Amino acid sequence: MKKSLSLLFSLFIIAGTLTAYSRTMDVPSEIINALGKGDASTISTYLNTNVELVIDNKNDIFSKQQAESIITDFFRRSPVKKFDLIHKGEKESASFAIGTLRTTNGNFRVYVLTRKNGSKDAIQQLRIEPSND
Repeated sequence: MKKSLSLLFSLFIIAGTLTAYSRTMDVPSEIINALGKGDASTISTYLNTNVELVIDNKNDIFSKQQAESIITDFFRRSPVKKFDLIHKGEKESASFAIGTLRTTNGNFRVYVLTRKNGSKDAIQQLRIEPSND
């Protein structure tokens, strides 16, 4: 009986470890899809209360409302054709995505950094900068 309980307990620990290992903290696919559509509204639902934003000549920490306005204006002036995800990963308690945003006004390098804010992912930093390619 003790062997059975010990084996069962070991299996639960292994299963829990594998489940935790398989759960990676990726930038939500909704953010990636919204970038590909130039959908500032969806992106804004993921913005943290304050977000570090680098777009055009704007480089500062903005409130969620200010950031949404800046992102909306960028997408209005540079309609998106496509977003190509180049790399994604995680570091400490954050996840990030890097890609190329192809617009009617040229290509831009995008970097998105998210962190868990309670049970929800929140964008902490968004950089949209001219690309060299």
